[in-house]
Amino acid sequence: MTHDLLLAPLHAAWAARRHGVGEDVAPAWPPGLENLTGLDPPAALDAWARVHHALPPAMRGRALLHDERPVPTRRSPLRAPDGRPLIPLHAVTVAEDDLRALARVRRAVRAGARAMPSLVVTRRPDGSADVHGVASPGDYRGTVERTVAVLSLAADDDTDVLTEALAQATTTSRTDLSEVE
Repeated sequence: MTHDLLLAPLHAAWAARRHGVGEDVAPAWPPGLENLTGLDPPAALDAWARVHHALPPAMRGRALLHDERPVPTRRSPLRAPDGRPLIPLHAVTVAEDDLRALARVRRAVRAGARAMPSLVVTRRPDGSADVHGVASPGDYRGTVERTVAVLSLAADDDTDVLTEALAQATTTSRTDLSEVE
């Protein structure tokens, strides 16, 4: 959803403004991101495209967005030593430059969320207040945070062991992890 909610609409609005959409026509910025600064939409979208293509085909499709499965381990080919299905894992390699570009998106969204809160409080003369929800960068914060956090996981000994075990999954339909793995 990082692409659909944030990066593609942000780039489209940026491109519309850059390529001469009249000043009287407001580009279709993602709600609340009209004033987001410190972000290079083309670089962010290009970085995400490269990350997206690094993912396995099963994760690139949109079927997962509409999957109503209550348990994410259902039909998983990855099994614990006792035979329990585990949440599927996919090892991918992502370029440092792309991670840095997505980290800049995260910083811009964080800064925008601090500058433009998603709740606006209007005080009345009688002392009461109305609280209104408005679109803001905070609406995208969780999506961007999760994307960058997962992609930024550093390799360690456990990662190396799991990566080796998952590499075998390309030749078999089911991967049973050992106690060590």
